[in-house]
Amino acid sequence: MEQSKNMSADDWIVAGIAHKEEEQYRDAIAAYDQAIECEPENAAAWYQKGCAHDELSEFAEAVRSFGRSLECDSDDVSAWLSLGIDLVRLEQYEEAVEALELALSMDETIASAWYHRGCAFDGLKEFEEAVRSYTQALECDPEVISSWVNLGISLNYLQRFEEALNACDLAIAIDPNDADVWNIKGNVLMGMKNYKDALHAYNRALSIDPEHTHAWYSKGVALTRLRPCDTC
Repeated sequence: MEQSKNMSADDWIVAGIAHKEEEQYRDAIAAYDQAIECEPENAAAWYQKGCAHDELSEFAEAVRSFGRSLECDSDDVSAWLSLGIDLVRLEQYEEAVEALELALSMDETIASAWYHRGCAFDGLKEFEEAVRSYTQALECDPEVISSWVNLGISLNYLQRFEEALNACDLAIAIDPNDADVWNIKGNVLMGMKNYKDALHAYNRALSIDPEHTHAWYSKGVALTRLRPCDTC
């Protein structure tokens, strides 16, 4: 007990990080709270507390912590990024865009910020801006399969089918065993009225994940669109 009384805010932060590394997130939060009690304006303590809440999927609490961190230090790009990501998770898309753009104003090479900006614009049904965001994300890191996948989805919404198909094929080149990508490729081919190739894509998705409900449903739709000879 005496040792705890003599601990500084930095000591409590170190203790919290140790708890987090052991996946003891409640204990980590308690340690960060002790740090905040020592120094209420300690940006690092608030930021780390937000990260611990993220691990517990407590995104509203994480947003509050990241917000307090940014009140203490508005130049912390990691806090703006984390805040933006959690606002996307909470479907607060306009606020998410604002936070992510502030992160990008500090470092425009953050692929994750561009990716989640795209997710926010998808949520706002602003697919042109989503496409621009995913394209920027891929310029920063072309190996992130989720950016190719979401780019394909947004392009499909815009009925830019050839580009969407290319994005799906590039995602498949990274991971040919991703059932979701094959399902999305099937959706794009359906939009192109290429039902036979769409059926092949859905079958490929189901060979990877036999429980993929969207692929089963879409396969049924594809079969209804095919002439009997096309299924041979």
